Amino acid sequence: MKRRRGEAERGTRNKPHDSRHAPAPVALSPARYLFFGGKGGVGKTTAASAAALFLLDHARADERVLLFSTDPAHSLSDSLNVEVGDRLVEVARHKQAQFVAYEMDASAALEKFKTKHRAVLSEIAERGTLLDESDINELLDLSLPGMDEVMALFELSELDRTNEFARIVVDTAPSGHTSRLLRLPDTFAHMVATLDRMSEKHRYIIAQFARRTRAPLDEVDLFLRDLNERIARVRALLYDPAQTSFTLVTIPEAMAVEETARYLALLRDEGVPVTDLIINRVEAEHNDCRYCHARVRSQQQWLTQIEKDFNALRQRRVPLLAGEVRGLAALRRFADLVWSDESAQTQRADEKKRPAKKSASKKSVVSSASFSAPDADAGTLLSDANGDGFALESRRLLIFGGKGGVGKTTAAAAAALALADADARTRVLVFSTDPAHSLSDSFNEEIGELKRSVAGQKNLDAMEIDPGARFEELKARYRAWTDELFDTLTGSSRWEVQFDREAMRELVALAPPGIDEIAALAAISDLIDQERYTTIVLDTAPTGHLIRFLELPDVALSWVRTFIKLLLKYKNVVHASGVAEELIALSKSIKRVIALLTDAEACEFVGVAIPERMSLAETRRLTATLERLKVPMRRLLINMVVPVEAAESCAFCQARRQAQGEVLSEFARSFKRALYVAPQQPHEVRGADGLRVHFAQWRRLSAATKGAKKQRTGNR
Repeated sequence: MKRRRGEAERGTRNKPHDSRHAPAPVALSPARYLFFGGKGGVGKTTAASAAALFLLDHARADERVLLFSTDPAHSLSDSLNVEVGDRLVEVARHKQAQFVAYEMDASAALEKFKTKHRAVLSEIAERGTLLDESDINELLDLSLPGMDEVMALFELSELDRTNEFARIVVDTAPSGHTSRLLRLPDTFAHMVATLDRMSEKHRYIIAQFARRTRAPLDEVDLFLRDLNERIARVRALLYDPAQTSFTLVTIPEAMAVEETARYLALLRDEGVPVTDLIINRVEAEHNDCRYCHARVRSQQQWLTQIEKDFNALRQRRVPLLAGEVRGLAALRRFADLVWSDESAQTQRADEKKRPAKKSASKKSVVSSASFSAPDADAGTLLSDANGDGFALESRRLLIFGGKGGVGKTTAAAAAALALADADARTRVLVFSTDPAHSLSDSFNEEIGELKRSVAGQKNLDAMEIDPGARFEELKARYRAWTDELFDTLTGSSRWEVQFDREAMRELVALAPPGIDEIAALAAISDLIDQERYTTIVLDTAPTGHLIRFLELPDVALSWVRTFIKLLLKYKNVVHASGVAEELIALSKSIKRVIALLTDAEACEFVGVAIPERMSLAETRRLTATLERLKVPMRRLLINMVVPVEAAESCAFCQARRQAQGEVLSEFARSFKRALYVAPQQPHEVRGADGLRVHFAQWRRLSAATKGAKKQRTGNR
């Protein structure tokens, strides 16, 4: 259906750009719009930034290349090492060609949109509902989660309409939220149809009085026509294979490959032209390094799987680099590895020829058997571990959050399992608020809406809710209330306020953007009220959407209060309904969630990061937001640290650990909290045994860095 829709709309879409730009560089799509997407933390922003630079370096004359972010947690500034922000900023020039970037403040854009169009939106609502001006103004002042994605697409389409840019590269949010973004044109088209329905009564009355078949176009009609034109342009950005190419980015690990497969299926179902796949961070052998050998072996099955499952896409492999890909020079090197065949082949040949430089210490603390198989006991990779582990404290709510790809789901699953293991009398629930659920992948068993006795533990349950199903229940209740309202108005009369009934039924048929966060909040409220669990462990969405989720209780409370006021105002009409009682109960439940989130005794937020500067920058922003919201974060887990033993026997691992050590020092200076580190395992952390080993190796940063200091002393 989606593809047929795309073909039918082809005539209304923007015509392709005038093609002044140079022929596409080797292996890079010639499309005007290049979207990059995938699971959080696989390197989407890096790939998008590198692509924009590559286009600049191959641009003609005075062409302009735009790099635009639709992710609420923007990372372009961190990746480019150039301050971008909410404006068009020049990043680089090549001869007369220009590369500019833009990290749009979608919240500010939404406020600007509401201010600009408040009068006409009020007019539509007043024409089509029973509400008066004060009611309408209160509703317009409310903020709905997800509207930032709508504004991002609108702004992108407006920039495109200027025809200033030869090529546009889009860095998208992680897959779960981009899936929703791709549905927004349909959602917003439905919204416009609803607004149009609300205006239809007015047009009908005017036409009857004026004795015309159709009322003349007024300001409202022109506004709705403009919105429809915007939607057509957005659809052109997303769905037209003549102008658009979507590149998926993944890494050869189970959770990433499986989520990428789900994402590809959804993109194809939506009619998005997916053409390319970048497989990032492919491990290589480095002489006799057992750690590197184990990492290569653990990736091999997934590389084979990728080759088979994604064979319809152009595939490009990028090797794991010792240093962080950040700044223009590093991004250009990354771009060459992906899109310049000659450069990529030369680099890979060099990797194979280059002998691994041995460090002074040849002693290996961990035997080769430790790296032999995924189910082997990895042992204590931190040689100086002294019992300074991660303490399990009694909390009603334990939240794990951070940048995409840092291991939040693994950390949440490992902590929940450790809590269940520690005391059989407790009941623990691990709950995913991320629309791209990964708990099933982490536990290596199907979770679904509710799975009891996860990992064989009778006191451990897990949930990956279906927000769509929960919203359907809400819509059914609202429809019943709407019908009851109009039945009350008309009584036994055959006369009916047909336009009003249809408008209000249309309003609830909309699945508003952000419904996943609302559904998750409602589910958590219910679970807390039921008091079935001693501790609820939350696996959250990546930072941008996590912040929105943490802000949601206040937003939801504003909505509830406004609607309660409206119901009280019109109580003579809706006195027979139980909607008011339901809203009051929801209000009380939301207040309890707010109180719980800010209670240091009952709630703890554990930040998760990796030893890279992009993660450090995002963690700083997250910490500032948590402080503003008064959500307590006392501990920070820094994941995926190269083990000391690997660095002692391999020059490549040593270079990686040295780069990580510099960032760990910055973490220590930036955060006056308890910092913990977790070593990067020689294999994937998946299944109960892997999760238990992973949790057992979380150590205080002060303890974990002693081995590195000893190593540096020995190498002098």
